[in-house]
Amino acid sequence: MQAEYERIAGLDVLRGFAAAAVMLHHHAQYYDVLYPGRVPLPVDLGPGHFGVELFFIISGFVILMTIERKKAIREFAVSRVARLVPAFLAALLIATAIRSLWPVPILDAPTLPQFLANLTMAPSLFGQTGMDMPYWTLTYELLFYVGMALILVLGLVRRVEWLGLLAVAVSAAVILTIDVKLHYRLSIVLLIYYSNFFLIGICLYRIHAGQARWITWLSLACAIGVTALGGGERSFDTPGTIYLPLTIAFTGLVWFAIGPHGKWLTWRPLIFVGKISYPLYLIHVVLGFAVIRWGIAQGWSTLAGIIAAGTTCMIVATLLHYFVELPGGRRLRAVLARRQPDLVKQRADLQVRL
Repeated sequence: MQAEYERIAGLDVLRGFAAAAVMLHHHAQYYDVLYPGRVPLPVDLGPGHFGVELFFIISGFVILMTIERKKAIREFAVSRVARLVPAFLAALLIATAIRSLWPVPILDAPTLPQFLANLTMAPSLFGQTGMDMPYWTLTYELLFYVGMALILVLGLVRRVEWLGLLAVAVSAAVILTIDVKLHYRLSIVLLIYYSNFFLIGICLYRIHAGQARWITWLSLACAIGVTALGGGERSFDTPGTIYLPLTIAFTGLVWFAIGPHGKWLTWRPLIFVGKISYPLYLIHVVLGFAVIRWGIAQGWSTLAGIIAAGTTCMIVATLLHYFVELPGGRRLRAVLARRQPDLVKQRADLQVRL
C-alpha cells in the first residue's frame, strides 16, 4: 500500500490521510460501539472508515503501474511479497501477543486455527476472523493481486478495463439478486462492493499515463456510478445518496494528487505518515484499544486516551517501518532474487541430462 515503482508523493499523502482517518474512526467512534461508557467526543469521526475505499482506489492505480513495469509474473509476485509480508508478520505477532495477554470481548484470546488462518492474509476464506479488525481488507487486496497476476500471465493487461467492467457487472448483479451476507465467502472472492474502487484506480492510471481509450472512460463512469447502489456491511450499509458523491470526491482527490498540482499536498509530515501508513493501518486497533483501556483505568479523558493511542500507534508504526518493513523487504527481495539463478541452473542441468 515503494521501491518497486516510482513514488508519487501525492499518493503517499493520501495513504497517510486514509490510514489516519481509519484509525480515528476506530479510536474515537467504533471503540465506543464495542465498549460503551466513555464520554463521546463532540464531533463524530465515524466516517473515517471510508478511508478503506480510498485505499482501494490507490491500490488499483499502483498495481497496474507496477504490473506494466514488471512485465514478468515472478517479478510482480516478489515485489508484492517483499512489500507486504514483513510488516504484516510483525503486526500479526503483536496483535496475537496483546490479545493473548489482555483478552477482552470481540478481541478475545486467539486460537491456533485463527492464527494459522491469519498467516494467509485471508482468514475469512477459512472460516476464521482476522486477528485485528483491519485485516479484512488485506483479503480483498490479496485477491485483487491474484486477479491482476492472472491478467499479466494471460497477456490481457491491455484488456484490463474490459475485465474490470465484467467484475463490476457481476458485483452489481450479485448485490441486486443475492443476499450477500448469506454468501460472504463468494462475495469476498468476487470482490463484491469493492471491485469498482480498484477499477477506478486502474482507469485513473490509464488516463494519467496517456493510455486512455473509450473503454477507459466508460469503465470509469460505470465504476463510479455503481456506488449509487450503496455500500455493503463493511461500509455500514451506506446509502447510495452518500456513497456516490463520496466516490466522486475520492476519485477527484486521487486525480488531483497524481496531477501537476499534487505537489501542493506534499508537506513533509504528511508524506511521512503516508510512508508508515501500512504498519500504522495494521497495528492501530488492537494496540490502540489496549492503550485506551489502560487510559480509562487511569481516569484519562476520552480525548487524552485517543491522543495517547494514536501517538503510541504512530511510534510503533515508525519502528516497524524502519526496522521491519524496509529491511525485511530488502532481505526478502535478495533471497528471492538469489533463488532465480538457481532455478535457471537446475533447469539447464536437467535439459543437459535429458
